[in-house]
Amino acid sequence: MKPKNKICVIGLWHLGCVVSSCLANAGYKVCGVDFTPEIINNLKKGKPPLYELGLEELLVKNLKSKRISFTDSFKDALDKASFIFLAFDTPVDEKDRSDLSIIYNACKKIAEFAPEKFTLVIMSQIPVGTSKILKEFILKKNKALLFEVVYNPENLRLGQALEGFMKPDRLIIGLENGIIKKKIEKLYSFIKAPKIYMDLSSAEMTKHAINSYLAGSISFINEIAGLCEVTGADARKVAEGMKSDKRIGQYAFLNPGLGFSGGTLARDLQVLRKIGKRKKIKTRMLNAIIEVNQEQNKKIIKKIKSIFGSISKLNVTILGLTYKPGTSTLRRSAALKIAQKLIFYKANVKAFDPMVNTQKIITGLKVFKSPYDAVRNSDLILLITEWPEFKNLNFSKIKRLMRKPIIIDCKNFLDSEVVKNIGFDYYGVGIKN
Repeated sequence: MKPKNKICVIGLWHLGCVVSSCLANAGYKVCGVDFTPEIINNLKKGKPPLYELGLEELLVKNLKSKRISFTDSFKDALDKASFIFLAFDTPVDEKDRSDLSIIYNACKKIAEFAPEKFTLVIMSQIPVGTSKILKEFILKKNKALLFEVVYNPENLRLGQALEGFMKPDRLIIGLENGIIKKKIEKLYSFIKAPKIYMDLSSAEMTKHAINSYLAGSISFINEIAGLCEVTGADARKVAEGMKSDKRIGQYAFLNPGLGFSGGTLARDLQVLRKIGKRKKIKTRMLNAIIEVNQEQNKKIIKKIKSIFGSISKLNVTILGLTYKPGTSTLRRSAALKIAQKLIFYKANVKAFDPMVNTQKIITGLKVFKSPYDAVRNSDLILLITEWPEFKNLNFSKIKRLMRKPIIIDCKNFLDSEVVKNIGFDYYGVGIKN
């Protein structure tokens, strides 16, 4: 397949970088554009804005083949584009509310420089109803444009994004009208997954509903985990039993641990809660999901206090700082929030993460390049991000280096029996400790 269509991708952080690289690899001529010159300059050199497994190699490959290019000129990027992708990772504030200003700024550029006819594909996470509003916004600024809008919500998991784009379970595609279905079928002909077509609002709502459901699963199993700890049940076994039920399934989000973070799930919850408030519809379940989640990470602090009595002057080592394994992003990381709380209580906090090599993250946090240096003279290890390499650490050596051999495994990631046999006091989540 060698399509001739030019595609313009606007927004080049994680989502846009993955989308543009994958579309170029499928044979399209892709031009990416962004408001940040530093991102553009690095991409021209084959350097993605953050680590994603396989992304740099794919980017370099398509730069060499000249199927992909990058520019800070919206005029050049949009010129003769058959498809225009809005692929910003929508910013979220500290209250998990979406900030759409950068998307509206991009729409201004579309109104100014887009060709007369094109198809606008929106992949950024936006509140339900926004696709139609964005079209009206563009047409208000340029009535001469003739274009259709498609909402194809991103479904990329950090660390698994390339496979998520090229081999998804399914594609949710919201169409403004049925006429453009064939055009989208042809655009995504290289993706063999089932395509579920619906109207724009239903596609937007589907994205909200999926993320809210996943968030609800996490809050549910964490609440069950709390009950397991006081009854002697093992939340790991409970989750295994639940997943064996066909009505729940083996891929259910039922792994007890910390609360959800990163902003993605919470953003959709807040969108739906806001709609409910505006339309005077009670959202009791969504409210409870948020409440349970906010309490979950506080339980780690309470657990430390229950073990040591006081946090002040404790030497604590955090293993894993990134939002999740397989990525370098620290955006809305639960580990950093816990570190800040420990520092507030006057603990001495050290950390190691295989993808973090800078000391300048938060005041009071010392980041080491070796896990063994990070644990030296520590009273406690908090394992937060479940990097696979942590399972291969020499825990006998770590025990000798620590002042007190105590581990709180916030994701139940390690083999608890192995660690305990080495001589550690091991604490998990939802496990009788």
